[in-house]
Amino acid sequence: MEELRAARTRLGLLTLLTQFALFLEQLILLLAPALALLIGFAALSWTGIWLAAPPAGRIAGGVALGVLLLLALSRLRRLRWTGRAQARGKLDQGREDNPAAALADALANPDQEPTSLLWAAHLRRMRKNVKKLRAPLPSPRLAAQDPRAWGALAILALCATAFVAGPEKYIRLAAAFDWRALAPGDSTRVDVWIDPPRYTGKPPLVLTLNQNEEQSISAPVGSLVVARAGNIAALGLNVSEGLAPAPEKEKGGEKHFVLRGDARLGLSGAARGNFALHAEPDQPPKIALVGEPKTNARGSFTLSYRIEDDYGARDAKIAAKSVEDSGHALFAPPEAPLDLPAAPGGLGEARATLDWSDSPYAGRPVQLSLSVRDEAGQEGEARIGPFALPQKIFKDPLALALVEQRRILALDAERRGQVNSALEALDIAPELFTPKFSVHLGLRHAILALRHAQNDDDLRGVADYLWAMALQIEEGDMSQAERDLRAAEKALREALKTGASKEDIDRLTKDMQKAMENFLQEMAKKGQQRQGESQTGEGKAVSPEDFQKLLEQMKKAMEDGDMETAQALLDQMQSMLENLQNAQGGPSQKSRDRQSRRELDKMMREQQQLRDETAEQERGKGAPGMQGREQQQGEGQKAGKGKGDKPGEGSLEQRQGKLREKLDALRKNAPAMDEKAAEGLKQAEESMKGAENALKQGDEGQAMADQQSALDQMGKSAGEMAKGKDGEGQEAGGEKRGGRDKNGEGPFDNAQRSDGVKATAAQKARRILDELRKRLSDPSRAQEELDYLERLIRPN
Repeated sequence: MEELRAARTRLGLLTLLTQFALFLEQLILLLAPALALLIGFAALSWTGIWLAAPPAGRIAGGVALGVLLLLALSRLRRLRWTGRAQARGKLDQGREDNPAAALADALANPDQEPTSLLWAAHLRRMRKNVKKLRAPLPSPRLAAQDPRAWGALAILALCATAFVAGPEKYIRLAAAFDWRALAPGDSTRVDVWIDPPRYTGKPPLVLTLNQNEEQSISAPVGSLVVARAGNIAALGLNVSEGLAPAPEKEKGGEKHFVLRGDARLGLSGAARGNFALHAEPDQPPKIALVGEPKTNARGSFTLSYRIEDDYGARDAKIAAKSVEDSGHALFAPPEAPLDLPAAPGGLGEARATLDWSDSPYAGRPVQLSLSVRDEAGQEGEARIGPFALPQKIFKDPLALALVEQRRILALDAERRGQVNSALEALDIAPELFTPKFSVHLGLRHAILALRHAQNDDDLRGVADYLWAMALQIEEGDMSQAERDLRAAEKALREALKTGASKEDIDRLTKDMQKAMENFLQEMAKKGQQRQGESQTGEGKAVSPEDFQKLLEQMKKAMEDGDMETAQALLDQMQSMLENLQNAQGGPSQKSRDRQSRRELDKMMREQQQLRDETAEQERGKGAPGMQGREQQQGEGQKAGKGKGDKPGEGSLEQRQGKLREKLDALRKNAPAMDEKAAEGLKQAEESMKGAENALKQGDEGQAMADQQSALDQMGKSAGEMAKGKDGEGQEAGGEKRGGRDKNGEGPFDNAQRSDGVKATAAQKARRILDELRKRLSDPSRAQEELDYLERLIRPN
């Protein structure tokens, strides 16, 4: 009996839940039309129709909504509570044994024992089945009641108009029930406010109405003045010229004006108020250079600048303009955006590192223009110049020549013929001057491309090809370690400039550290490092620990968010690496010049010795007897064994020829030699050749004259090479070398006087005679030399 009672209790609960579910199904079906009507009305209101509708239209819309809503709700009179028998039938739906109905039944003749036994067995089976019953959920089946899907259409319209209304959803919906315009005019609500431009950062200003006195209001130029009312025509707006209408921004019930200057605003309708609006001017932004631009080692340059403005800057840029009229240029001067300072509004100081070394304008004087714009579109500008745009340093002569021809072509397309002739000249005798076959083919390709160029695009392609070829010649021998280092440095610089994530910057920093270690190891293998240190081009010792310290400082600056300091440290590291790369190319130019002057001084001593031996040989021809000639020749050879001379070197003619070849090699191996010095060496070489021919013909007198001329020209060249070298042309203690003074001049050189005035021919002759007399009066000189000097003074 207890089990039967528990089963019937469960059945009663399931029956009640089923009754409630069926009741909800009826309620949803009866309320669905009213709900769809409300959804449709909200969608219609969010379109803004009531904001533009007159009060009568709003009333009509509200009344229509009420009538239709009442008609829809009238269906609720059919709402009924479901009976228990119907609920049990819902529970038994789909089951053949009908456990709910069976358990609720009672036996008609409970006194009959056989029947009672069967009935008890039946109840036991039904009790088990009742445990499997579950109360159904409400299932109104709206789709069957709405075959045309009007409800879905209403929901779709509601979603679409929600985007249209935006934040004005409540205002547009409430406008349908705002019938206050039917009341007297004083009851109409009026709102007037000023909305400053967003970039100013100033909040909106709400104007207080119904004031008898005129109010003075200040607002930035470009502010939006908005007046809103239920009946906008009843406002009675009076505006002056400083307020420009903005009809494109107006909405129903609103008027919009843009504040262009000082103006007056008056309201004389439903609300009253007078306002004197003062327009706060927006000053143009300013940009100025802080300090002088700094040129970096690899052709880039760094400049610091300051930006000022009332509210903030939007963007900035730098552009170059050529100060020389170069003709029909194929490329526009370079320009680039500038990073705004990190301070709020992009104001304050900032720094930028620019690399325009690949531009055809590199190496030319340009005028730099720094410009900045604010949010109002106003511009400020600062000009710098003329400024020599840094260029990439090329060491290879052929690469340097190609870069120069590329610059000529890129800046003046009319000079293509000149460039073609220069390229043809560079390709003369490729087996001697361009031993690499690939370089020869590259030159031929450039020449043919230039000849067949039809337009500016073709010429630009030739210019780009010349630049790429110059880079390949210059950097063709660059090791993989150096390539990796440059690539890692470039990637890190771009990451700092674009504001990459911390993970990317950490990864790039590690890559650069690894590339730098490989590069320094390679330099150590080449002998550029001594005991773990390298010498920069400035003579300063740099160790790998110095680079590691810079990397750690740069990493810490990036972790602190100080990207400006990180950029500065990267520039410093770049300069150090560039100096190392320049130092590994061999001795400096100053060292090469010093070595050239030493070699020239040695040749001058050899030439002096050859001239003295030539004089001895001429004097020996006039001595009586073979014995005297042989004795004088032996003495002359003994006297001619100076520094660097060895017995058995050959005749005077052969020795003169070897000395001429050495001088020719010195002149060709010093391409950076001063033009005057090179010309003097060339003339000295010609004089040596004349002396060589004279000795071959046995004319010692002519040979001596040519040898003296060679000495004079070599002395002039030595003087030119010693100028401006900070005393490198003289030995310690100011002593003379080879009978020449500190300027490299000899007593017979055609040089300037000490007062810097060119000596006349008479003055030169006087100086020579004075020197000859001085030497002739020296008793310590050999007799042969004294005789020679006397013959020079008194040739007759």
